[in-house]
Amino acid sequence: MGKIKLSSPVQIFIVSFFAMAVALATLGYSAYHACYELLAKNVGLRAQATAQVAAQLVRLDRQLVAEMQGLDIQSSRRHPATLAFKKQMAPLLQQQDIKFIYVETKLQGPQIRYFVTPEEEHVFGQPPGTPLEYFYVFTSEDESSYTNRDRYDVADPLRQQAYAEKKPVYGEPLKSKWGELITGYAPIFERDGQFVGLLGVDISGQEFTKNILYVRNIIIISFGIIVILGGFFLYRAVRILSKPMYLDELTKLYNRQYMKARLEEEVNRAKRYGRPLSVLMLDLDFFKQINDCYGHQAGDLVLRNISRLLLLNLREEDIACRYGGEEMVIILPETDLPEAAVVAERLRQSIERMEFILPGKEKPVKITVSIGIAELTREDTPDMLLQRADEGLYLAKRRGRNRYDFCQ
Repeated sequence: MGKIKLSSPVQIFIVSFFAMAVALATLGYSAYHACYELLAKNVGLRAQATAQVAAQLVRLDRQLVAEMQGLDIQSSRRHPATLAFKKQMAPLLQQQDIKFIYVETKLQGPQIRYFVTPEEEHVFGQPPGTPLEYFYVFTSEDESSYTNRDRYDVADPLRQQAYAEKKPVYGEPLKSKWGELITGYAPIFERDGQFVGLLGVDISGQEFTKNILYVRNIIIISFGIIVILGGFFLYRAVRILSKPMYLDELTKLYNRQYMKARLEEEVNRAKRYGRPLSVLMLDLDFFKQINDCYGHQAGDLVLRNISRLLLLNLREEDIACRYGGEEMVIILPETDLPEAAVVAERLRQSIERMEFILPGKEKPVKITVSIGIAELTREDTPDMLLQRADEGLYLAKRRGRNRYDFCQ
């Protein structure tokens, strides 16, 4: 059998805590992703619905498109249809977060001129009249700060989907040179049902980003609180569930396996930090007579009551163990020899004052204890420390029992 380490419950806690943290992080991410999708869908549907409403207000035909094709950019901005469009869209633009509303149409080949001004030729390296695939007819934007180059984004997959499907669509939040936007498209048809172009609505993603950050912060804070509380309760549960592994069934003191592992850890800690450590070894005087005279059940009763008394008289950090039979070992961290002697005398007196009412016996039975004490030295190993405590116990018994003693 491999060597048992006291850190086993700690290792169980660390592994369990890590598994819990990973599970909670996965759950938190899933919740965040679900909220992200829900919020994005909500804004996207709003952009799509607004586009559908706006599309009903637009009267666009191929003649108007052809007319505006023949205009340069500056002239198309002043066209009556463009001005009327801006006026129609003004109420919609007053809605919160709606940033742009525009109408575009898709044409083929060189029919559309790419209006590059002479001043822009050296920037773009493109001559005037460069063919493009898309052409904006109307827009609600303030175009004064944009160049012709800024006006086109022919590779947008959402736009391509809208042209291909000719039905309302919306996209995911995207960052662009105009900021973070969520776009919805609605198709525009002539009166005879012919598809003419798209009406697009861009909603600012600022509110969406603020809301999603708010959700993320709530999830992170909640995750932190749950991890801390979960870690606390998990630690307590591990301590409670692992404790029976190390308890003596009769006395509910720690068993010999636990005592050996814990003593080794306490010895190493005391030497590492230069702290005192003492050990008491207790043996009940004439305990065999109780078993012989009153039976083993009476002996078990005595052991249980004395064990309970020990636990009541020790600090939380002290470690009381059943070593074997009626022998018990108490590990006293941060305790030197004089302090250990005070503890030993207190335990001796408490046990001496106890009276045991045994089944079928009217007269109470008293019992005493002999105690050996040893304080850790730099040369001591755990076995050597126990051996010196055992020698102190032997000396106490030789000198008359019901006392404590120690060997230097």
